[in-house]
Amino acid sequence: MASITFNCTIQEGIIPHDLRPALASGLARVCTSILGGAPDDLSVNFIEIPHGYGFRGGELSTTSAVRGEIPPGCEQTTRVQLMQEIQDMWMELTGCTTHELVVSARDRREQ
Repeated sequence: MASITFNCTIQEGIIPHDLRPALASGLARVCTSILGGAPDDLSVNFIEIPHGYGFRGGELSTTSAVRGEIPPGCEQTTRVQLMQEIQDMWMELTGCTTHELVVSARDRREQ
C-alpha cells in the first residue's frame, strides 16, 4: 500500500488525459526528493468533475485541488516546501495560475 496518496480533483476539459501521467510523475519526483522513499510509495488518483458541475464565483470553475496524505510527523517547513514545489510543478505543466490551484498535504491517519 502506498504511503503517500494524492487525490487530484480536476474540472472536465481543463487537464487533458495525456498530461495526467506527467503530473503523476511530477508529484512522485517532488515527493521523493523532499520526503524520501521511492516513486512506488506514491498513489495518484484523478477525480474529474463533469463540465457544468463545478462553479467558482458564479462562473464555470477551472480550479484543480491537489490533496495529499503524507506520512505523519512532517515538519512545517518541509510541508511548506513540498506544497510550494507541487504548486510550481503543476503550474508549469498545466499553465494554470495560483488562483486556479489549491494544494494541501495532511498527515496520513494511522490505522
